[in-house]
Formats: sequence, C-alpha cells, structure tokens
Amino acid sequence: LPPIYAKGLAGLQDAVPPFSSVEGRAIIEKELGIRINDVFADFSSEPVASASIGQVYKATLKESGMDVAVKVQRPNVLRDVALDLFLMRRLAPLYLKYNNDSNTDLVGLIDAWGVGFVNELDYEREAEATTAFSVAMKERGLGSVTAPEVMYDFSSKRVLTTRWVDGVRLDASKTNDVPRLCGVALNAYLTMLLDTGTLHCDPHPGNLLRTQDGKLCILDFGMCLDVPQDLQLSLLEFIANLQAENYERVPEDLVKLGFVPPEKLGELRASGMTFGIAQMLRLAGEGGGPKGAMEALVAENKAKYKAEDGSDLPTKERQRRFREDYMKEMAKDAMARENGNNMKVEESGGSTAVDLTKKIESIQQQNSNVFAIPDYFVYMSRAFATLEGIGLSVDSRYTILKECFPYLAKRLLSDDSPRARGALKTLLYGNGDELNLSKLKDVTEGLESYTTSTTSVESSQGISAEGKNMAGEQIASVILSKEKNYVQSILLREAAVALDAVARNAVSSSAIVAPLRRLQLPPPPPGPLAPLFAPVTLPLEIAKAILELQEIDAIDAKRLENVNVLTDLASRAVNREGRGSEEGSNGDGRIMNIGGDREAIESLLRQTSLHRDNIARVGLRFGGEIVNAQIERLKKRGNKDAGGHEISELAERLAKDGASRLELVADALERVDQSYSR
Repeated sequence: LPPIYAKGLAGLQDAVPPFSSVEGRAIIEKELGIRINDVFADFSSEPVASASIGQVYKATLKESGMDVAVKVQRPNVLRDVALDLFLMRRLAPLYLKYNNDSNTDLVGLIDAWGVGFVNELDYEREAEATTAFSVAMKERGLGSVTAPEVMYDFSSKRVLTTRWVDGVRLDASKTNDVPRLCGVALNAYLTMLLDTGTLHCDPHPGNLLRTQDGKLCILDFGMCLDVPQDLQLSLLEFIANLQAENYERVPEDLVKLGFVPPEKLGELRASGMTFGIAQMLRLAGEGGGPKGAMEALVAENKAKYKAEDGSDLPTKERQRRFREDYMKEMAKDAMARENGNNMKVEESGGSTAVDLTKKIESIQQQNSNVFAIPDYFVYMSRAFATLEGIGLSVDSRYTILKECFPYLAKRLLSDDSPRARGALKTLLYGNGDELNLSKLKDVTEGLESYTTSTTSVESSQGISAEGKNMAGEQIASVILSKEKNYVQSILLREAAVALDAVARNAVSSSAIVAPLRRLQLPPPPPGPLAPLFAPVTLPLEIAKAILELQEIDAIDAKRLENVNVLTDLASRAVNREGRGSEEGSNGDGRIMNIGGDREAIESLLRQTSLHRDNIARVGLRFGGEIVNAQIERLKKRGNKDAGGHEISELAERLAKDGASRLELVADALERVDQSYSR
C-alpha cells in the first residue's frame, strides 16, 4: 500500500475508537459468569488499547494482587467479518471471469483469509496458541523472547485475560538494543515458521514489546498460520539457495513453494525470467531495503559504465546502457531455455520484504498463466515485512535475508533429515564437490550468533557467556555423536582429506625425497639382462611410482589453505573464549571473563567427559574416512578418464591395487562400527 494508506490503517492496530465500556463490562461478566467487582480489585474505567476486533482493559486480581490485561471482543464482529467474506467470495468469480488467465485460486485465497479471520475471533484458540508459543520457545532455549501468561480461569471464547506486561512498543523504544531485539524477533519467527509449524501472523509494531528486563514479548496470537512440514523444508531449501547465491535452483524452489504449478516449470524456465529473479534476489540481499538495493545497483552501474576517458556517464546514458545489457542477459537466459521474455526493474521505498512482495505480485500479474500466489504467502510476507520495517527504522542498512542466516545455521546443524542435508550441502558445497570451509566457518559463527542472541538477555548483551557455551556444546554434541549424522560425516571427511594432503605435502617437500624425485633411472637393460638389474632398478621404480601418487594437485593446494579454517572451527567446538587468566571490566561497568585459555581447556575436558563413550566410535569413523580418502585419491590418480594425472604404468597399477586393498580395510572398519550398534 502507498505510505499514506498504510499510515491510516496503522490506527487499526491499537487506536480504533472504542465501543462503550458499559457494554464491554457486561460482555465480560456474561462470558465469565462473574461480577467484575467481586473478582477484580481494580478495573480501568476506559480501555487502554482498542483495535479492530477487541479492546483491552488493565485490571488487578483481588485474590493474588496480580496486574492483568483483559481483552474483550467487539459486539457483532463475527457478523461483520462474515458479511465481508461473503461479499468478497461473491465478487471473486466475477473478477476471474474477466481475468481468466489468472493462475491464482482467488476463491481459495479468500477462504484461507476467512479461516484466519474467524479463528482470530476465538479467544480460546488464541490462549492455547499463546501458551504453546511460550512452551516451544522455552524448550528450544530461546530465553530472550516470551508471551503473556494466560489466566485460563478468567478467559473464554470472547474474553482473554493475561498477566500484564510492562513494556514499550519495539518501534517506539529509545533503547540501544532495538537491533538486538529485531534479531531475537526474527529468530523467533523463523523458529515458528520452520520448526514449530505455527506462525504468528500479526506482528504489527503494537504486538511487539520490549519488556523492562530487555526481553521481547509478542502479543496477540489470534491469527496464526499452520505451516506443514513439507512447506517448512521447501522454505529451508529456498533460504539455503539464496544464502549460497544458487539462483539457478530458484525455479524449482518456486514450484515447491506453490508459486508455480509443476506443469508450468518448463514455461517458467523458457520465459527468461530466471535471470531477472536472480538479480532481484541478489539486490534484495544487499541490505537497506529497496533504497539500499537501488543504491547498490547504481553503484554497480557507475563502476561498470564509463565514458571513454574513464569519467562518469550522464545518468540517462548509463541507464540506457544498463537496460540494453539487462535485456541482453534476459535474452541469453531465454535463448538458453528456447524462449524469451523480460522483467522490469523499478525503484520503490520501504521494506525489502514489501518490495519483494510487490515484485512477486507484479510477476504474477504479468505472467498470470505461470505464477500463482499461495494463500500462506499473504500472512508470511506480512509478518516478515513488519519485522524488516522495524529493523530498517533503526539501521538503514538492515538486510533481512542476511539476518536469517543465524537461524539457518542452527537449523541445518541440528536437523539430519534428508532434505535438510541437501540444503546444508547446497550451502557448503554450492554446485561443486569441494567444501567451502569459509562457509562452514560462517555456519558455526551463525550458530554462535543465534544462541548468543536468543539464550538469555544477559547472553545477548555480552554480560554472560551462556549463549556461546551453548553453541560450543551443540557443535560438540553433533561432532561427538554416537550415531552418524551428516555434519559429523562432513567434518570427519574433510579432516581426513586435509590430513592426507598435509601428510603428502610433508613427504613431497621433504629434503630426503627431493633427490629421489630428481633421480633419472637408467634405460631398461636388454631383455635377457633385465632380471639381473631388477634388484637395483625395481625398488627405485617403485619408489618413484609411489612419489607420483603423492603429488600435490590444485585440489590438495586448496585443502591445505583450508586447514587453518578447519583448525579455527575445531577451536569453536571447544568454546574458546578470549585470552588471559582473570576477570576484568569491559569498560562499561560490566564484568566479563577473560580467562579464555583456562575456560577452553575446561570446556574441552567437560565435553570430552560427557561424550567419552562415543569417542572410540568417532575415532573409528575418522579412521574409515582416512582410508576412504586414500581410496578416492588412488582411484582418481589411476584413472586418467576421471581427471587423473599422466602417470607411469607402474604407478597406475599400484594405484588400482592399493585402492582395491584399502576397500577391504574400509569395509572392515564399517562392520566394526556397525557392531557397536547391536
């Protein structure tokens, strides 16, 4: 919506003209079967907040002295909602009659809205959802976020009573920790969306409070969306592809997410829009909302399009060249897929989530025979657009796509399901076969960021190391797990190939080996004399053949560069924290622990003790991975068709024979590991 309309509608959040308090008190007494003066020591004469569906009074319970919020539903609101839905449902077929190429199930979309609106009027459902959220966040260690405690004895379908929460609207807070709480909010919403499967769909600023003790309190769980597991995993895969900038897979993601019917995938690919979608998503990740994305695009274009003397081109000429190149890229994408189309890039203001929503709607309108807008997207985009809007209000470079990464890291490191494995593989390996260890480092840092910001207020403020300790414990529990998991397998495999590369590099660069490598073997003697010279030449031939198999190639060189990254990751697994040997002040009055080396050793010993029964099995698997690394290398070296180097016939025979023998060792180690499970 245009800003002027959005500002006007914002009043519906908590500043709608209230209905009569006499009528409100009467509804409360009828619903609860009480007299207000008998139950409450104090009850505000007028509502403290009034929204489109209900209004809230502040009261104090006589029995406990607890301050509570009493929300009462507006009279006849169900009738009004039903009438609105009836009219929209009657008009939808008429709209589709004159827009028959639309691929969106408009009636289904209205029905989905209707379910949400009607459910929002059932305060008993809201009470259950509120309590379930608090329990879910506590179970997952998100101590920085909460919801009001429900007073079930004083609640009904039209009245909801909760413990009073002293706080300030997040968008109105003047404290310096609003960015931190935006991160907490985003992690909580991602947890709801991708884990618990129940998404709070009404996160307008009036429903997000900063409590006096620095927590985030989420209000009003009347409108919630059930997110099935298949959709959760599809969203997880989509986010992983965005983080890996693997935009080529986005069309398949759009099918899984319900934006494109499966039978329209070929048409989407042939439309040439893959390039446009990739560009849109890439710029959205630059931060700063649409304004920041546009600034990034302008900066890119200024650097790319220059006059012959190197000076800046006039704006119109630069824009013309950009449009030409953009259309060429669209055409290339289309030609590669046997068709063509184009997509318009335009400037807008506000939130990236809002801007993406508008662009998706624009794509849907321009390509309605291909694109559809699924019903859940309306609620999901609304939730994340609100969160990003608050983030942008305190940080003009805020980027919601990057802020999703800590949760993504936590989820992918803890979820061993096949599709989560695939998403993690996409993130860590991209489209290649070699692990990007810097990405792995980013993932572990993301986990630390997630646990630090969500475990407790003290942790998120840097006063406590609780969140960092929890991250270290979670990584250690995955790496030292008794049962195999994907993350453990990745780390053991990469450690094995790195160790193999380091060992071979040490051998190859040894001063003892250098003369042997330079040694020129004499020409083979005549056939009858060969057996006489064999005791001298054969050992030398074998030694040189073995050295051929130890040569360092480009992949090995990359692995050697990554050893330092892997070492850093291992240090994080034992929760290395600072340096020094005593406590001190961080300069703002808070006490922090700087006895990092001692804590690291203590943490290592603690984690080793907790997982001591598993260490033997993990060590056995590591041995298996070392053997498998040798097998993989020898097979490749012995097979020129698989990319192996040009090697001597003897080296090729040694490689094939060695790989075959090592496969027997690998099978034996696997059987021993499996025997532990019986």
